[in-house]
Amino acid sequence: MGDGGTGRDWEGLGALGRDWERPDPALADSVPPTCPPTGTRCPPGTYPYPPPRHRPGRCPPPGGDAPVVCKEVRCPSPLSFPQGSFSPRRPSYPPGAVLTFSCDDGFVLRGPERRRCRPGGVWNGTSPVCDDGEGDCPPAPPPAGGVLTGRGRHRGAVVHVRCGAGLTLLGPAHRRCLETGRWSGPEPSCRHPYAYDLPEDVSEGFGASLASVLELAGARPHNGSSVGRRIVLSPRGSLHVYLLLDASGSVRSENFRLFQECAAGVVDRLSSFEVAVSFAIISFASQARVIVSTAEDESADADEVLHRLENATFADHGNATGTNVRGALMEVYHMLLFQKARAARMGHPETWRDTRHVVILLTDGRFNVGGHPRDAVAKIEDVLEIKPDREEYLDIYAFGVGALEVDMADLAAVASQRRDEPHAFKLADAAALRQALETALVATGLGDLCGVIVPAGAPRPPWHVVLRTGREQRCAGALVGGRWVLTAAHCFVGGPPPHAWTADLGGGQQVALRRWLLHEGFDVRAGVSRGVPEFYDYDVALVELERGVETPGTPRRICIPCTEDANRAMRKPPGTPCHQQEAELLGRPRVPAEFVALDARRMGVQLKGQEAWSACASGATQPGTPHAGAALGDVVTQRFLCSGQESGGPPEAATCKGESGGSVFLERRHRFIQVGVVSWGTFDPCRGGRRTAGGLLLRPPAPPGHRPRDFHISLFRVQPWLRRHLGGELSFVPLR
Repeated sequence: MGDGGTGRDWEGLGALGRDWERPDPALADSVPPTCPPTGTRCPPGTYPYPPPRHRPGRCPPPGGDAPVVCKEVRCPSPLSFPQGSFSPRRPSYPPGAVLTFSCDDGFVLRGPERRRCRPGGVWNGTSPVCDDGEGDCPPAPPPAGGVLTGRGRHRGAVVHVRCGAGLTLLGPAHRRCLETGRWSGPEPSCRHPYAYDLPEDVSEGFGASLASVLELAGARPHNGSSVGRRIVLSPRGSLHVYLLLDASGSVRSENFRLFQECAAGVVDRLSSFEVAVSFAIISFASQARVIVSTAEDESADADEVLHRLENATFADHGNATGTNVRGALMEVYHMLLFQKARAARMGHPETWRDTRHVVILLTDGRFNVGGHPRDAVAKIEDVLEIKPDREEYLDIYAFGVGALEVDMADLAAVASQRRDEPHAFKLADAAALRQALETALVATGLGDLCGVIVPAGAPRPPWHVVLRTGREQRCAGALVGGRWVLTAAHCFVGGPPPHAWTADLGGGQQVALRRWLLHEGFDVRAGVSRGVPEFYDYDVALVELERGVETPGTPRRICIPCTEDANRAMRKPPGTPCHQQEAELLGRPRVPAEFVALDARRMGVQLKGQEAWSACASGATQPGTPHAGAALGDVVTQRFLCSGQESGGPPEAATCKGESGGSVFLERRHRFIQVGVVSWGTFDPCRGGRRTAGGLLLRPPAPPGHRPRDFHISLFRVQPWLRRHLGGELSFVPLR
C-alpha cells in the first residue's frame, strides 16, 4: 500500500479519516542539508576530543573545528558509596577494570561485590548498596558518576538523581519509596555521551523483556510457572507489533538494508509463535511512509508483510533526509485511533482494549524535524489509557545505532520505563544491532512451544534424548510430549528391561525408563523366509519416562506432523489436514533435512521423494549389503523415507550405529518438525572412521561402488499408532 489508507476500511470515519490524511504542521520545519565529509572519524570505543562545537543535525562550518584525537570511552567512577568503600579509586576506568565493594560493620552488601567496566564504557550488573535493615525501602543506589539527594527511606520518601559534568542521566531523575518496599522506576545510570551497549547485553535485556510480553496464546505455561512480567492474552486478545525504520540521510543505503533485515527477523520469529500477531511497518525520514498498516487484513499475513518489507527501498524517501521520529510514532497513533473506531463501528467497543502493542524503533541518530517524539508517545499512551493497571498493554523499545551519533537521552525519552526491564539501547553499528536481535529472539524461554529454534552454540537440540544402558549410547530419541520419547523399536529387541536404561535429556538430567510401547507391526525376523535377515518395517517405539522434564526451556519437545502444534508452527489455519502438511513438508523430490549425530552435531541429508525415491531405495539391495539379491519390496516399504548420496550428487551425511531412533527433522519458519525416525542404513561411517564438519571422512572407505543409504520411518505412515498412544497429549488434525 502507499502512505494513505486501505480502501473501504477507511470510509465512513468522518473526522478520523481526515485526520489520517492531514499533514503534520511540524513537517514544515527546515530539513538539514547533507553535510560534506569531515576529518577524523573515531572507531567504536573511542570518541573525538575536543568534541565538535556545531549543533547536532547541522553542518559544521568549514575549518571551524580544531583537529581532534580519538580518546577511549571509559566508565565513570562512583562519586560516593555510603556506609562502605570501593577500590581501586580512579577518576574513570578503562574497559576490563574491576571495582570491588565492601560495607562497614553493621551493614550488609546488597548487590554484586564486583563490577566490571565493559567495552563501550558501561558497567555490568546493578549498583550495590550497604543496608542496615532499617526503613521501608533499602537504600537507593547512587549511579556511578552521579549523586543522590533527599532523605529518608520511609514510604513516600523521594530521592533525586544528578549526574556529574559531561555525563547523561538515563532513567528517572526522581524515585519514590513505594508501598511494596521498592523504589519506583528503573535504576538510573550516568553515561558518557559516546558510551554504548554490547550486543550480548542488549540481547539479554531485550530478550528477557520481550519474553515477558509474549505469554503465548495456546501454549501451556510450564508447571504453571511464570517468567518475569507475563502478559496473558485473552481468547479474543492479540498482539500488534509496529516496526519503525529510520531512512534519514545519515543512515545510508547499506544500514537501511540492515534495518530491513532486523525487522524481517522480528516478523519471521514472532509470527512463528502461537499468538495472533499483526504487524505495521513504517519507514521515516523527513516524513513517515506506511509500508504495512495494522488496519489491513494483510498485516496478519507474515509472508505478505515480509514481501512488502523486502520491496521497500532507501530511495523511497528521495531527498527528504531529516529524522522525524515523531512523524513515525504519529502513524502508530493514527492506527490506534482507527482500531478503536472500527471496534465501535462493529458493535464491540471494548474489544480493542484486549490488544497488546509493541513498538520497535530502529534509528541511527537524533530526531531533527517534526517536533519532540515524546509528544506522540503521550498521545499513544492516552488513547490506550495507559495507567498503572494497564501499563503492560504498551511496550516501546528504542534501538539507536552509532556510538557517535545517537543521543541516549533521546532514546530513553521515547522508550517505555519498566523496572528491571530495559527498553532503550544504543549499539556501535547496525551489524551489532542485527546480532543482538537475532540472539534475543531465540524462543527457548517461552511457554511450552514445540520445536523452537535452537540457540546458536547450543550443545544439542533441546528435544534430543540419548538412551543408554550403563554408559553406552544404545540409541537416540526425541521428546514429543509429556513423558514420552519417540524412538526406534529395534533398540529394545533382545536388550535389558526398561529399568536398566536411562534417558539423558541434556543439562545433566538423567531419567529412568518406566516402559516402552513397540509398534505392533514390528517384527525384525518377519522377512527371514524371503531371504531378508532383518526387516525394519514399523520400526517405531514410544518410551515412557519415570518423570517429566524439570525445567522450562531445555529440554523441550519437538513438533510432530498432523498435529495442531505443527499447523501453528507452519502458520497453517487450525484444522488444516494431515495430507496438506505432508504436501508442504515432503512434496518435493529432494527435501533438506537433518539428524543428530553421536557428538550432538546436526548433520544434513536430502530426503528423496516422488521420482527420486525409487532410485534411492534401490540402494538397499546393492551388492555388498546384507540384503543383496533380495526383492526390493521385501526390504523397503512405502513407510520409509530414504536419504543418501546420489550418483554425481553432493556429499551427504550417513547415520552411525547408536543414532537409531533419533529424529529426522525439517526447519520451517524457525520451528523444527520431526518427519521421521532413524531406523537402519547400509553402511556405518563411524566404524573405523570419523565425521568432519563438512560431511564424512570414511576410514576405511565404503566398498567400491557402494553408495550409503539410510532409511527412516515416516511419521506420516504410522499415524494411527501415534494417535492411539499420544491422543491424550497432543491435538491431532484430520488425516484428510
